[in-house]
Amino acid sequence: MLEKGVHFDPGPGNVNRVSLKYFVAVVLVFNSLSRALLCMFKQTSCSETRCFSNSYQSARNRLLDELSLTDSRLIKWHIPYAHPESGPGETGLYCDCIYMCHGQVATNLLVLISATHGVEGFAGSAIQLDIMRHFCSSPGDYKDMGMLIIHALNPWGFAWLRRCDHQGIDLNRNFIDFAQALPDNPDFTKLLGSLNNPQLQTTCHIEALWKHMGEYQFTETVTRGQYKHANACFYGGTAPAWSHELLQQLIDKPDIKLAMQIAVVDIHTGLGPYGYGEIINDHIPGTEGFNKASKWYGEAAKSPVLGDACSTVKTGLLDYFWHRVIGDRGCFVTLEFGTYSIQRFWESLLDEQNYHNRTAVRKLDHPAVQKLRDYFYPVEEAWQQRVIDRGRNVVRLAIQGLSDETA
Repeated sequence: MLEKGVHFDPGPGNVNRVSLKYFVAVVLVFNSLSRALLCMFKQTSCSETRCFSNSYQSARNRLLDELSLTDSRLIKWHIPYAHPESGPGETGLYCDCIYMCHGQVATNLLVLISATHGVEGFAGSAIQLDIMRHFCSSPGDYKDMGMLIIHALNPWGFAWLRRCDHQGIDLNRNFIDFAQALPDNPDFTKLLGSLNNPQLQTTCHIEALWKHMGEYQFTETVTRGQYKHANACFYGGTAPAWSHELLQQLIDKPDIKLAMQIAVVDIHTGLGPYGYGEIINDHIPGTEGFNKASKWYGEAAKSPVLGDACSTVKTGLLDYFWHRVIGDRGCFVTLEFGTYSIQRFWESLLDEQNYHNRTAVRKLDHPAVQKLRDYFYPVEEAWQQRVIDRGRNVVRLAIQGLSDETA
């Protein structure tokens, strides 16, 4: 530092020495700031991806921990529906239904559902936890709006790492009118011998099947739903499943019945490009629900009926139950996150089904079970971050759609 009254001669040597000192100082400050910013980014990223859990029990514990930290005035009711079966280690299983609201009465309702397909519940549970935190910290974004969290609609499948429930029912094929004759799928029955043959579970064999039928026709036939073979995948059951009956009770709640507009988002994994969350609109084209989904979510909302979605037309979807509940008051969409290839999907699904058929005691560490879990739940942080980001984006679109309808 220069003393007062001392003349400084800016000769070449002094200039170089001063420039070097300033350069070093700038570099040190820049490095310090860079480390701080990187640390902040890592903390933000980790705090977001830490919304993910590696088991049903861990996911539920984190949900309950979050509730314990939440202002009790926001939680209007919490119903832990106890499942009749137990989880690994004889632990209890619950579908937790939580209604939150910043005021006394809400005009609109946002519904977030996880684990309709059990083992797919990891992504949905993480999004629910993330949105709950945002709901509590940003009341202005949820003005005149209630939020219903349906955590682990199929808790048995989530805990035991199966897509179906304890009765082998694919919950997302169970929402039909059981007072009528069960839907028939004779083409599925013709394929059953191949689908349930452990010796034929190879990529080459599966590819041969769909090349013979055509990939779309094979996928549509097998995944459409079937109601005869409880020992096969996509079995819709012969009566309402436990989760189905739970929802029948839930919809009598005044907060659901009296809502002016309703947006339902059911979160799944397994189809589409890796890490991308496709919005699937299963409303019938031309209906109020279809039009609202198209309006709220734009071109991102894809329709199986119109053939532009990653999914095909199916029987007995959960969507159809909510369509009847909502009527003209809003819309239901599925948020489907892509994981791996369709070949790996079939291998994982059929291998696990055959393992389940031939074992009396299910082991979570069995290779077939682990393969199914790994397919529907990539543990890579990049995939998890995409899930959180897309979940936030879709919820924002839902909130904006609800607000616009009642503005």
